[in-house]
Amino acid sequence: MIHWTDIEKSKDGILQILEVIRNYEKDGEVRFIAGIQSRNFSECKIQQLICIVRERMNMTRRELLRLSEIAVTYNKLWATDDNNCFRDSEKLFRKIRSTLKGTKIIYKKFTPICRKNMPDKDFRPSVFVKSTLAFAECGRDLYGLESYPDSVTTLYAEMGAYFANVIAVLVICHQELAKEARISNDAELCLKLLNEQCINIVGDMKDVIGMLSKEKASQDELLKKSKKTGSLKTFAQQGFHKYNIKSITRYATSRVVESGAQYGLDDLESLYFVNNYDKGKKAKEIMTNFDTYADKGRGKKMDTTAIAEFVCWTGLGMAKGYKYFVSSYKGQYDLPQKKSVWARFDSYKKADPEAALDGGLERKFASDFENRMNNH
Repeated sequence: MIHWTDIEKSKDGILQILEVIRNYEKDGEVRFIAGIQSRNFSECKIQQLICIVRERMNMTRRELLRLSEIAVTYNKLWATDDNNCFRDSEKLFRKIRSTLKGTKIIYKKFTPICRKNMPDKDFRPSVFVKSTLAFAECGRDLYGLESYPDSVTTLYAEMGAYFANVIAVLVICHQELAKEARISNDAELCLKLLNEQCINIVGDMKDVIGMLSKEKASQDELLKKSKKTGSLKTFAQQGFHKYNIKSITRYATSRVVESGAQYGLDDLESLYFVNNYDKGKKAKEIMTNFDTYADKGRGKKMDTTAIAEFVCWTGLGMAKGYKYFVSSYKGQYDLPQKKSVWARFDSYKKADPEAALDGGLERKFASDFENRMNNH
């Protein structure tokens, strides 16, 4: 009799294979021996099966590693380049094709052959029901695996390892499907993921710097869609796992540029102060007349202390804050090299190591700059 090996390409299909393999785990040795006896495998056939199982084991292992890597960030990101990897049945089953193919081969090998009363095409039973490894009734051998050659014991061990990996693959699929469904139904969580991903994207300025312009922002398709939707929360829920990284990078940049412009910030300023546009607006005002806040340094150079204090006050971090200062300064003094500013900061660290713990010096410098502003 020719048995079906079809697997429904859906969440139910995954659950079906999981159920079949877990049923085998309950009394695997009994079912395995029954299969060996029913097909009367020769030593040569056993060796061939060992090769088949090992080959499928390697393929399944690769699929497990690939899915594990995707799953690390898949449901933590609003947009990915693997959108619907777990939700789209066709896409998912292509990802685990080798895993499913291996189960079909092995279960078919352990399905008893019966050529009597061959049923019509539409009524042929599945190997996942009729195989001795699945749910078919089978007798218990009196002596167990110890009475069989080493090759049989080896095959049993290899199949156990293989099935363990199959379960791991299917469990990842099932878990990610469940997580994705839960997130899709939670508008608040979708919005949180959207905002977090946008912040992370614009935080890495080198990836978005070339996309900055108000003209590009006004033309961005996702930004237009979010406005048409009327609610950012609704847009976030409807768009979850619908767009790729390139799309959300353009969207995140466009959103920043447009939002910053409402505070009078240019493209770069919008990017620098994406987490605090009010501070960005204040920083821009300060930079128009920074010399009034600073003491004159040696010669025509500006005092490094004022720069260090301002950098800490911006909250941008030392490297990004200094870069912003240099690009925005229009005063009359020559600017000291970056290493001179860092040297001033380090000198305070050496003078008071305790104050440097847990960002203490950054807070002190920021407070000192507040005092400068209040005194002018």
